[in-house]
Amino acid sequence: MTTQSAVPSPMEARLAGYWQELLGVDAVRPEDHFLEVGGNSLLATMLANRIEDDLGLQVGMVDLFNTLSAVAAVCERLQSESQATG
Repeated sequence: MTTQSAVPSPMEARLAGYWQELLGVDAVRPEDHFLEVGGNSLLATMLANRIEDDLGLQVGMVDLFNTLSAVAAVCERLQSESQATG
């Protein structure tokens, strides 16, 4: 059992949907790593574009090569920063 909450955050749930669609997998868990579930640089570029189009967030490529929970944390941080400044 992981130490993380069993219920994903709204950001994790949204990103999980993106990952499932792009990677062609049925499910992803917060601890799943993008590269380990079939991701590559082309798919990461597509994911970055999707995040920017849907959420208005510019996530660096290096941040996408991580676990779902880590990518969600980056997106949540960027979203908070954006709301604080705008």
